[in-house]
Amino acid sequence: MRILCYIIDIVVPAVSTFLASDDAFIKWLINKGFLAKAFNILLFQRICLIISILFTTFVLNIKIIYQINKRERHQKEIAGLFNVIKQFAQSNFASISKNNNFSFDLRIFVPEVNVYKSIIAFVTRKNVDKWFVIRNIEPFARKDITEHLRFRVEPDIQGLVGKAYNSGYIVYDDTLTLTNNTEYSLDKSQISRTSKLLWSICVPIFDENNKVFAVMAFDSDSSPLDIDGNKEEIRKLTNTLAIMMRDSVPELFKREWRIA
Repeated sequence: MRILCYIIDIVVPAVSTFLASDDAFIKWLINKGFLAKAFNILLFQRICLIISILFTTFVLNIKIIYQINKRERHQKEIAGLFNVIKQFAQSNFASISKNNNFSFDLRIFVPEVNVYKSIIAFVTRKNVDKWFVIRNIEPFARKDITEHLRFRVEPDIQGLVGKAYNSGYIVYDDTLTLTNNTEYSLDKSQISRTSKLLWSICVPIFDENNKVFAVMAFDSDSSPLDIDGNKEEIRKLTNTLAIMMRDSVPELFKREWRIA
């Protein structure tokens, strides 16, 4: 039904505009006997022109306005859902850390697909490095120096993101100020963008085939967290949040496309 509506939206204005601007087809129908010789071509063309104008002005514009309003309502609903999830996570982290002013960021890492490199790899039959790129989503994370941050997950592993992708398990480090510079094969740019973090938790996100297709990361540069001492509570909380967001807002986990 939806496809039929799309076809109508395209065909009606196109055909009516064509018939209003060119009488060759009408004359051909008259010559073939499909229409009477007394058929009023000029009146028919004016009617077609009116149909084209009315359809374009009213029907299509009404549909556009409806879709815009629908999208705005959807965005408001998503924003409300995000706030609920944020408050849920905030209260749980505050309870675990026993710090009512607990502050954290939640980020999503998705596969980065380089179209040019993918084509070259297909032609040459060579494997290319697989990267996961950050997606900062308000109100969960600020678009600060981490914007465009990415980690290689294959074949050489970088960061906790790479470890979570390859292991399929939640990984964490609550001593990043001591380990970030040396233990995760990071380059200078990655280190500079993550050097202020006190801790990080990375949760793999699985698809219907039980393959990791994204990674959700929790971190903070201001609120300490004893992860080792609260493993079970943190595991349940982060798993719950990951499943909630995957199922409620799947578009957040779509891969990032790059032309070059």
